[in-house]
Amino acid sequence: MKIARIFTGNIENRRGKFNNVYQRIVNLEKKSELKTDSYVIQYTYSGLFRKIKNIKKRKQDEFSMINGLALKNIWVHLTLIEYIIVHILKMKDIPCKGQLVKYVPLFKKYDILLTHDLESTYVATLVKENYDVPFVITWHGSDINLYPFNNKKTFKTIKHFLEYSDYNFFVSKKLKDKSDEIFITNNKSHLYSGPSSLFYKKSKIEIIQIKERLNISSQYVVRFIGNMIPIKNIKSLPAIMKRIKDDIKDVTFIMIGDGPLLKDLKKVLLQMEISNVIFKGNVLPENIPEFMNALNVLLLPSFNEGMPRVVLEALACGVPVVGSDVGGIPEVIGEDNCFELNDNFNENVANRVISILDNKEKPSVLPKDFSWDNTVKKEIEVYNKIIYNYKSSKCANLACSTR
Repeated sequence: MKIARIFTGNIENRRGKFNNVYQRIVNLEKKSELKTDSYVIQYTYSGLFRKIKNIKKRKQDEFSMINGLALKNIWVHLTLIEYIIVHILKMKDIPCKGQLVKYVPLFKKYDILLTHDLESTYVATLVKENYDVPFVITWHGSDINLYPFNNKKTFKTIKHFLEYSDYNFFVSKKLKDKSDEIFITNNKSHLYSGPSSLFYKKSKIEIIQIKERLNISSQYVVRFIGNMIPIKNIKSLPAIMKRIKDDIKDVTFIMIGDGPLLKDLKKVLLQMEISNVIFKGNVLPENIPEFMNALNVLLLPSFNEGMPRVVLEALACGVPVVGSDVGGIPEVIGEDNCFELNDNFNENVANRVISILDNKEKPSVLPKDFSWDNTVKKEIEVYNKIIYNYKSSKCANLACSTR
């Protein structure tokens, strides 16, 4: 079975979906005999664009390496005008279509393509149209929760992808159900993943040593990790932190992540006299387990999520999670730790965190469904069935044509 996996990302900013896809690649190869060729669609930008967005110029290497895994780069140039049209004005569905088309012949000899976003799926649809190669999409969150409702064109595009693909995986049950608002089909199911093997609960002595290395002397540590962007509900954090601080004196807050709202967050925290905060900026994925093991509670107040990996990682390290009742979050941490995004949200989240710390509550155990063994088994069954059906159909057509 010759497989190509295609996804869009930035090798220098590996978070969220990128890490999920990376772990899928690693575990599929580790737990099966299947090998995949992995392609990453990466963007380059003009000097003006880089200056406005504060983006460094990058060398366009043919390959990128992550812990021994080779990823083949597909470079496309995103202009400032197209960025504005697609991402700001939301008048277009997919950027750089003309450039993506030229890569279609790369994939004509594969048995199946695996995609993870609109750009890679656009390529896969063209490969299927021209070379009759089947493809499977994994939907991660915003591509179902938000993008289809930006404009009619994007809705139509995603509906076509859902219908034209040979199978659709969704990172949570909630996301799969949401997709029915776009297109109802039988060729879809949820596909949970598991945490990286780097995430596990360390001993008490190790945790003490970690806190010493991080210069944390307080008894309790509460953390947020994620992009500092509106969808992560960053503006809720100061009120939640203030309420916790008023009740729990000996607490340190750690903020991991970067983005456009970071400056405003720091300003508000300063105004509210919340000084016991450590800002770490972006942290490499392989360094996150150390920070995770220093925690007592993880905050996840997002407005929208598919299935955030950070939740799985926290529970694997024995860290309770309190967050919003969106996406797949309740499927992992339970409804008792999730709250509706209403006027009482900040108070409810803060009170739940305080209760966990006061009562020294143990976290819920990561459900057995969230294991890489289950994920890989389900993937292989779907891929084998699709390829078998394609080959059987081609053989039948060939037999008919020779009669």
